[in-house]
Amino acid sequence: MLTTPMTRRWFGIGVGAVATGWLTAACGGDTGEQRQGSQDLRTVRVNTGLGLFQGREAYLTIADELGYFAEEGIAVEVLPGEGTEINLTQLATGEVEFATIDVNAGMTYYAEGTFTDFVLTAVLHSQMLGCVMVPEDSGITRPRDLEGTTMGVIPGGTNTVLFPAFAQLSGFDPGTVEFASPPPPSFGALLAIGELDAVQQFVVGRPNIEQAAGPVRVFPYADTLEELYGSALGCSRTLLAEDPQLVRAFNRAALRGLRHAVDNPAEAGEIFAGHQRHEGGQPAPVAAAENELLGPYVQAGDEAALGEFDPVRLAQAAGILRSYGVTGTSVRPEDIVAFDMFR
Repeated sequence: MLTTPMTRRWFGIGVGAVATGWLTAACGGDTGEQRQGSQDLRTVRVNTGLGLFQGREAYLTIADELGYFAEEGIAVEVLPGEGTEINLTQLATGEVEFATIDVNAGMTYYAEGTFTDFVLTAVLHSQMLGCVMVPEDSGITRPRDLEGTTMGVIPGGTNTVLFPAFAQLSGFDPGTVEFASPPPPSFGALLAIGELDAVQQFVVGRPNIEQAAGPVRVFPYADTLEELYGSALGCSRTLLAEDPQLVRAFNRAALRGLRHAVDNPAEAGEIFAGHQRHEGGQPAPVAAAENELLGPYVQAGDEAALGEFDPVRLAQAAGILRSYGVTGTSVRPEDIVAFDMFR
């Protein structure tokens, strides 16, 4: 495994701003109870990964609308997440009971000691969603052709922090790439007019980018960093210790919603676009396309069950993050994952 220090173009990008991570103090406080019909439902709050407006977040609304949470005795309040750091902060302060956490950012925060009182309980994305997109007619046909380009990035985001590893494994020097950080909603338009040669994105964001930039070519990080997971559900260690059955119940319902969304993307898009909480977000066809693209990343192989972590893969991922200088120390899988909470 290569061990290369940060280059000058990305040295200043702090892992602390990773946009897609983990937790500190107890997720305390009563969740309360809510009376619905003749059934007592326990109300819990959950943060999405980022906002409420991307179709990839439809699974929580689907699990709610199709009654999966109610079957588990849960009433769910879906809240707009603001990336891993904020999500972990809100877990720590008890503002939410559950949150979407980027696994690699979570390991990074844990290794730094920034957030340690959290636990991951179920995998959402078995592989990273991160990628680089370029116009299809750009002449960039393989990752190493990105050398010398100007790339739109989110400073401190997981894609940005892991880009040097992706670049080196793809055979080019990450230091030759010039980073630019305009507002992410402008990425597609700037790609279309040639102000950017490439953009860092999530693979499921392709429909949005193509609306502005036309057909694009996608270079997924998962092609070279296949050991790394994407996002997961997490809670505080306190909640896990006090009510493991609630954690299991929540995960069962959420994972049923996720499975339904990727197996039925058109329906997922309609439910997403028609729900009040997603007002102003993606229209149904775009949300449907996101869920269709999400499918292969939800469960990348047949060996693991939906939601299940592989401790060997986690250990390999921790080693990769340390090898490329993302973390200073490796994290043991058992430090951050509760392995029996996904069903």
